[in-house]
Amino acid sequence: MNDSPNRPTRTILFTYFAQQATPLEREQVANWLKTPEGLEDYFTVLDEWERQHPQFQPDLDRATDRFRALRQQPRPPVSAEETPTSRPARRRIGGWPFGGWLSIAASLVLLGGLALSYPAWYYQTWSNGPGEVQTIALPDGSGVLLGTQSTLRYARFGFSRGTRRVWLTGEAQFRVTHQTNHQRFTVQMPDQTTVEVLGTVFVVNSRRNTTRVMLETGRITLTTPRTNRQLLLAPGDVVTVGAQHLPRRERMPKAAPRVTWQDHKFVFENTPLSDVATQLQDVFGVRLSSPQPEVMQRAVTGTFEAETAQDLLDAVALMMNLNLQKTTRGYVLTR
Repeated sequence: MNDSPNRPTRTILFTYFAQQATPLEREQVANWLKTPEGLEDYFTVLDEWERQHPQFQPDLDRATDRFRALRQQPRPPVSAEETPTSRPARRRIGGWPFGGWLSIAASLVLLGGLALSYPAWYYQTWSNGPGEVQTIALPDGSGVLLGTQSTLRYARFGFSRGTRRVWLTGEAQFRVTHQTNHQRFTVQMPDQTTVEVLGTVFVVNSRRNTTRVMLETGRITLTTPRTNRQLLLAPGDVVTVGAQHLPRRERMPKAAPRVTWQDHKFVFENTPLSDVATQLQDVFGVRLSSPQPEVMQRAVTGTFEAETAQDLLDAVALMMNLNLQKTTRGYVLTR
């Protein structure tokens, strides 16, 4: 959205779309819509709100099964005496044969099913399970390295027209291709945090109602529901947006705790085991705990190459002289 002193925040606009805005907020939106910038950005925010607030969630599988069962019902047998000319006339409703009404109803059901399944065919969706990583080429030439237990989606049609927009849940590295027409590229997270770029490399992690953005090269802006202005990030900046949607900026350490997805390398520098447990949950979907609180407060430093959670924990336990036990609920560390 364009930066304007009279622009309502996304929170106000979302409240307005939900018909819960105060008279003062409605007046602010009305005045903003009188400007060219407001009229342009209004439909962009409205599209975001409609995607996040579906009005109806149908059970398409159940409806399809019922329709197929109806079509497969056997027809009653025709008697030998009955001929096409002597067959009783079909029941007519309002001048239409009853069978004609069934055909129309079937067509309406089919069209309704296509409309209700709109998200499935309109969006291209990519998802990874625990330990899975994949590289995605976007229609504009940009590249995405999608992390484990993460989902990315974007519009199948018209992606390169207007604003290039993707929705991310989880973690991904973006390499955005700059367009000659300076076309915007935005990443939308579940907590309504938005990252906007022109051409750059950055990493986004959006899990557990917290979004963390690390800028490697280039320039990006970040917007949250609680901020009125866009926050401009420089290379090396790390911004964390917590549950209160207030951004916190810091500089990236030279050896920040991270995961190098390409070669399954984990890099820790004075990292508490509680943070290691969080990464294990994000990457491998496994739980690490300890009945001794002081164990999870111990810090680990080093670089580990691991294909599985077991490989990483075996190395950490050996280095820190801890006992590792696998249970039905995950892994347990003890002294």
